[in-house]
Amino acid sequence: MCAGIMDDMQKQTPKKPRKTIFLMVLILLLSACTNNQTATIVYPPTTEILVPTNTEVLKTAEVITPTEIPAAAIVNGEPISLEFFEGEVARYLAAQDANAEASGDVTEAREVVLNDLIDQVLLAQAARAGGLTISDEEVQEKIDSLSEETDLSAWMNTWGYSEESLFEALKLQMLAALQRDLIIEAVPEVVEQAELRQVFAYTQEGARSALTSLRSGADFEDVAYTYDPLTGGYLGWVPRGYLLIPAVEDAAFSLPAGSYSDVIESNVGYHIVLVIAREDREISGDALSTLQRQALYDWLEEQRENSTIEVLDT
Repeated sequence: MCAGIMDDMQKQTPKKPRKTIFLMVLILLLSACTNNQTATIVYPPTTEILVPTNTEVLKTAEVITPTEIPAAAIVNGEPISLEFFEGEVARYLAAQDANAEASGDVTEAREVVLNDLIDQVLLAQAARAGGLTISDEEVQEKIDSLSEETDLSAWMNTWGYSEESLFEALKLQMLAALQRDLIIEAVPEVVEQAELRQVFAYTQEGARSALTSLRSGADFEDVAYTYDPLTGGYLGWVPRGYLLIPAVEDAAFSLPAGSYSDVIESNVGYHIVLVIAREDREISGDALSTLQRQALYDWLEEQRENSTIEVLDT
C-alpha cells in the first residue's frame, strides 16, 4: 500500500473542517514576513448606564447609550469591530502574498478571518466565564518581551497595528489561549488503543481474493505483504477517533484480538483489518495532537450551535 493511503488511514481530520488561523497555537505576532495570524479588538457589549441628573436624591435616571461601533459580527452580544476586521482581512491577504500563497479569493479570505475571530471570542468568553483572566500587566510584559526580539515599531507599521489595537488583540488572544489549553489538556494521554494490520486492495476483486486466501488458512501478515511489500499493512497502535475511516475504526474496537474483519469498502479502496492486540496505553505524540485538535474543533462547533452569532458584514 502506498504511503499516501497509509497516511489517509492513520490521520484523522476534524469532522467539520474549517479554515482557521488561531486554534492550536497562540498567535505569534512577530512572524513578520510569514505572518498569517489574526487578532481582534472586541468592544464590550452595549449596556444601559443609569446616572443621576443632579446632586439630590436620585428620583429619575437618564439612559445613556454608548456610541455604537460598527461591527462585522456580534457573538453572544459582544461585537467584533468592523474596522479591525477589515484590517485583519488586509493583513491576511498581505501575508498570503508574502508567502506566495495568495488565492485571489477575497470572499474566502473574509470568511476565514471572520470565522477565526468568532472562534477567538468564543474561547475568550468561556475563559472569562470560568474565572480566567489576563491582566494588562501580563499583556505589557508580553509586548516588552516581543520588543526585545524585534523592531516592534517597524513591524507594527508594516502590518498596520496601532499600540492600542496591538494591545487589545494580544490580550484577547492570550485569554483565548487559556481556554484552548484547558480543552486540549483534557484529552487523556492514556487510552484504549488497538494494534492493527490490514490488507489493502484497490479493487473489490483483489480484496475478495485476499479474503479467500485468509479463510483458506494463509497467514495474515504474509497476505498483507503481498499487497503492501513496504510495510505489510502495519498500522501500529491507534486510539479511538484517530482513524479516518469509521468502519475500519469500528472493526478495530469491536473485533476480538487476533481476529480480522470482512472486506470494508472506503473511498480509497478495500480493507481487511486484523486486530493484533488491544489495551490501554500512552498515545503517541502525533495521535495526541490529532485528538487534541479534534477536541478543539468539537468544542468550537458545540459553542457555535449554542451561541447567538449575528454576522453583519463579510
